[in-house]
Amino acid sequence: MMPFKGTIEEQTLHSQELNEKVPLLVYYPPVYTTLKKYPVLIAQDGPDYFQLGRLASTADELIQSGDIEPMIIIGIAHQRGDDRHQKYHPIGSKHSSYLRFMSNELPAYINQEFNTYLLGSGICLIGDSLGGYVSLMCGLRYPRTFGQLILQSPFVDSNVLEILHSFTGYELLKLYHSVGTEEAKFKSPSGVKDFLTPNRQLFRMLETKNFEYQYEEFQGNHLWSDWQKNLVPALKFIYGK
Repeated sequence: MMPFKGTIEEQTLHSQELNEKVPLLVYYPPVYTTLKKYPVLIAQDGPDYFQLGRLASTADELIQSGDIEPMIIIGIAHQRGDDRHQKYHPIGSKHSSYLRFMSNELPAYINQEFNTYLLGSGICLIGDSLGGYVSLMCGLRYPRTFGQLILQSPFVDSNVLEILHSFTGYELLKLYHSVGTEEAKFKSPSGVKDFLTPNRQLFRMLETKNFEYQYEEFQGNHLWSDWQKNLVPALKFIYGK
């Protein structure tokens, strides 16, 4: 394993939409300079992606080995538990406010604080489970802002499939999508859930569209240990040289 060369710092963004301070974890790639423009990867469940998913260290290794281009990573934190559900779930009380925060306040902050590409192809969203769902919703609503998506075992319901059916901006998107082969019977705190079947439905719909799309089924379940291993092909698809 290569020694860690990038740097991580904590920042805070005050959101008027959410009426709260949103903690951010920011990863700067090796040999970072303000004179160069960088693509930006935004992670839902930011602290979990940095700690359990090893997103920053995985990106660090791939950048140093020359497999992917350098990028800035911004991990968005939440208060966990109910706060995550209220922001990410389609019927959550903060869901609409969170989507407005994502589409307006966060991109404005990024463009102000960092030297980045302003076009949608310069920003990628990554999310797992409900974080994958909210990332997909942002991409479908604002494809000119979020032109790239990494969806790891996303929550998929009939509403998602209906929106996709009428969506017309596929040429604006580049999408990596994965799910575990053992996710048909994932034992969650609220009971057994099937993520595999709806994700295969999503795949069958997306594979018929003419855009950059990669789908993978990895051997594993709805777990960080499996999503972590799946990050390498995901990052290579989006940022590969």
